[in-house]
Order: sequence, then C-alpha cells, then structure tokens
Amino acid sequence: MKKHVRTKKEYIDPQSILMQEVVLELKKAIHAQFWQDISFQQDLLEIPPLPEMGDCALPCFFLAKQLKKSPIEIAQELESACIASDCIDHARALGPYLNIFFSPLYIANILFTSQSLSKQKNQKKETIVIEYVSPNTNKPLHLGHMRNAVLGESLACIFESVGYNVVRVSLVNDRGIHICKSMVAYEKKQKEVHGTESIWETPQSTGIKGDHFVGEYYVLYSQQAEHDEQIIKDAQECLQKWEKNDKKTRILWKKMNAWALDGLNKTYQRLGIHFDKVYFESELYTQGKEIVRKGLSKGLFKKDETGAVYADLTAFQIPNKILLRRDGTSLYVTQDMFLAVQKAKDFHASRFAYVIGSEQDLYMKQLFAILEMLGYAWAKNFHHVSYGMVCLPEGKMKSREGTKVDADVLLDTLKDLAYKEVQNRGEKISKKEAHTRSARIALAAVKFYLAEVSAKSDMTFHPEESISFTGRTGPYVQYTYARVKSILRKYTSKTKKSDINSGYAWIQEKQLLLLLIRFSGTIQSAAHLYDPSVVAKYIYSLAKAVNEYYHAIPVLRAAPSEQVARIILLQCVAQTLQKGLALLGIETLEKM
Repeated sequence: MKKHVRTKKEYIDPQSILMQEVVLELKKAIHAQFWQDISFQQDLLEIPPLPEMGDCALPCFFLAKQLKKSPIEIAQELESACIASDCIDHARALGPYLNIFFSPLYIANILFTSQSLSKQKNQKKETIVIEYVSPNTNKPLHLGHMRNAVLGESLACIFESVGYNVVRVSLVNDRGIHICKSMVAYEKKQKEVHGTESIWETPQSTGIKGDHFVGEYYVLYSQQAEHDEQIIKDAQECLQKWEKNDKKTRILWKKMNAWALDGLNKTYQRLGIHFDKVYFESELYTQGKEIVRKGLSKGLFKKDETGAVYADLTAFQIPNKILLRRDGTSLYVTQDMFLAVQKAKDFHASRFAYVIGSEQDLYMKQLFAILEMLGYAWAKNFHHVSYGMVCLPEGKMKSREGTKVDADVLLDTLKDLAYKEVQNRGEKISKKEAHTRSARIALAAVKFYLAEVSAKSDMTFHPEESISFTGRTGPYVQYTYARVKSILRKYTSKTKKSDINSGYAWIQEKQLLLLLIRFSGTIQSAAHLYDPSVVAKYIYSLAKAVNEYYHAIPVLRAAPSEQVARIILLQCVAQTLQKGLALLGIETLEKM
C-alpha cells in the first residue's frame, strides 16, 4: 500500500488524496474497458444518498456521447473493469451510476498518516475582515445579538482554520435619538428622586451591570413616552444639543456610553469573543459626505427634484438609494460608505464580511453596488452574511418594552439549568468545579443551538431543549467527547501509529473513518458558504456515529490488535470533536 507522508511545509488533505486516487483508478478502468483516455476531475464524483449505495459514485452520462452507449450500459461494463485496488474495495452499477466502495484500510492509512485533520494552508495568507455584533449603547445585548455574535465568531475561527488572517471588527452605534432617550430618562428620574447631581445613581452605586443600568432607562423612557409628550420633546432637544456639541450633554453622553460599553465588554468576555478593532458611529457619521460629493462631481450620483443626492442603481436592478438629504445631512449609508473605505485602508484585505440581519438584505445590496459604482475594486469581495430572526417560544423579542431576553439573563438561566443537570448526575465534585462545568455547558448550549440552524432561516430558541444532554445539542457533543476521553484514560498502553496495519480490516469502523476523512472538506465548505451550520451538523453526525459505535463495538474488551486500532480511532474522533467544537467557540470538558 502507498504511504502518504507530508513534509513540514506541505499540508495534505486526506479526503483529497482519497478522491484523487479514486479518479486515477476509474480512469484506468475506463481505458481498460473502452481503450479511450477520458479526462475528468474529482468534482464530477457524487456522494450517494444512502451509505449502502456506496461511498462515492461516478455518473456515467458524460461518457455516453463519446462511447455512443447508454449511461446504464456503461456503468454495467465498468463494474467488471473496476478491479479491487488499494483504495477501491469493489464497485457496483446502479442505473447510470457506478457506485464505488472504498477500502477501509486505505482510508485509515491516509487519515492517520496525514498528521493534521483541520489545519489548512493558505499559500497567500489572505486577510478577511469580519464585522459583527454592532450593538447600541442604550441597552444590553439580546438574543438576536447573540446569534450575530455566534455566527461572526464561528466564521472567524473557520477562516483562521483554513489559513486566513482574520480581523474581527465591530461598529458601535453610540449616537442618535435612541441613545438620547436613555439619557433624558436617566436625567429626569435622578433629578426627581435625588435632585443633587453628586448623589445620582450609577452602576457602581447600585451594583447593576452598566449596560443593564442604561437599558433600564431606555425601557423607562418608552413607558413614559406613552403618556408624556414632554419627554419626547426632551429627547429631540437632547439630540440637537449633542449635534451642536453642547458640553453638559456630551459629558452625560460620554458617562452613560462608558457604562454601557463596560457592560457590553463583560458580556463579550463571557461569550469568549473579542474584537481587533472597534469603530464608533459618533466618529464616522459625518465623514462619508466628501465621498458623496466627489461621486456627484464625477457624475456617478445625481440630485432629485428636492435637491437630495442619490445613487441610480437601475443597472444593478435594485431600487435607488438616497445618500444625502436635501438639507445636506447624512444617512446610515453615508457613514457605511466611509467605514467600508476606511476598513479597506486599515487592513488591505482580500475579503470583507458583514454579519447583519436579513431585514437589511436590500440595504447591503445597495451599499455594495454604490461602492462598485465608485470604482473600488475590493467592493466585489464584499459578502453579506444574512441571518434570520430568532425568537423565544413565547414570541418575538421586544426589548424596548422590557421583555427579558438579554444575553446575560439567558446565559444565567442556561447555567442554572446546567448546574441542576450536573448535580443530578451523582458525581462528587466541588461547587467550584460544578459551576465551571455549568458555565461551559451553558455556552455550548446557546452557541451550538444558534449555529446549527442555517443562518438565513428564522428560528425559535428553546432554552431547555438547548441544554439537553441528548439530541442535536452542544451539551450532547460535549458529553460524547467526555465519554470518549473516559475510554482513552482507561487504556494504559502506548498507542503506535505503526500498529494500524497489523492484520486489522477496519470494516466495522468504516462509517467513522469516512466521517473523519471529510472533516477538512467540511471546514472548507463552511468557509466557502460562510455557514457555520455545516460544521455544527458535521460534529453532531460524528458524535452520533461514535456513540452508536462504542455502544455496539467493544473497545477495552477487544483482542489486542483490535483494541489498538480502535483506540487510535477514538483518539482521532476526540481530536476532531474538540477541533470542531472550537470552530463554534465551544470548549470541551474532560468529564461530565
């Protein structure tokens, strides 16, 4: 059997090796049967819908014209010509397809000698900038932000895994009428209750987390605005003062922003995410005007009958977009145009991804089209990672009415549920260890549940379902990893890679081998599609398969040669589960 060894500078994708060898064998079979050298690539091969139908299949339609035979007849003739080899165990014709069954030993050999299961090599070391979360400084992060954060951070990990230099950025929406609403509600209440500004309440004096403290006043404003018109006028006046750089208004704004940002950063830390660069709307919102004016002078943009500047997007088959109001004031798109240009200057990236809700689908198309109109070549490398709405079982989130759906409350709820489950398992551990496990399980629950659903789909988050140790959940995968590690700890002998060929056929392990060998391709696919659910679905499938395996097949009670092979396999599974979970920002537990 051929040995596949990689050098220190060369990465070998085990699945790619296998498929290349299969293509070579199929070309030999075609030549032997029909005496014609016919070229085709491995992307022509398909994966059959059922495992019993084969491990891959060659559609014979492309051969019909050249060989002047029906695809069914070609498949039947190739069945006998495709003799057993290192990589192919046997082939079977099924209609117009030649179904290929791989040699389990060949898969094992490639898998265990490729040395790396997930680390790809990006020769150019390209850079991708991923923008995500983008909170407001008037309230805490909510469940929708969490879905955004999970998608953004997972994509960052996935692109790092395939060799990209990843830059994580966030845009903080720290100005506007919504910020002023919290400010006027805070000022109004503190004057009424405490009077003297020196004794006004703060997050420190109340023991309330900063973003929650500010958020309570945003809710209070909404409640008071229902019957108090004056507070609405006060908020509008506050915004005008802010824009005129009124000193007292700016001092209060900076103070409340600092409280909110401190709280948001604590939630980010809890979620295990960080940003390489944070942009602030207050520093950007006026700076796109010059880009618009230059575009207008070059005839790229136009003015309508009111004097407003707009981009004619007819050529892109989407509605036109106003860029400057008739009074010359800017809009969000004006700011986002400048930020896009700034990010391109700051990072010189080859790709830019925006993780933004699906309600902004049209807006993002308009922004990308406008940047193309301006002649920015990098605008063609922009990608909108659109994601759907996420709700709780009781309905849509309504943070301005005070519905408790914020990230911290949800994580606390999940941690409490996990703590009860940990305590119920009967293992004698310290309270500290129980809380550590519970925190990791809670994060696994929410991250996996949010990542496993395709981003574009709307979804309902079920807290108790997400924390379950069974089913399609993060805790289930964590538990499977812990169970495999438990088996490995009980195995005391030293495992040697050279033992994998010691007369062991690997037949019973074939399903796991096939899953393991597809890990690299799964990560590549997730990066190509900008879709972490590809990884989440994969690691669940692997966890499910290995659970079924070790319940059906003896490992520690097996004969020596079988035991060694199965231990090697479980080591590989544990490694892959750990890496797969890490791509979703989930930590493993050695014991559960």
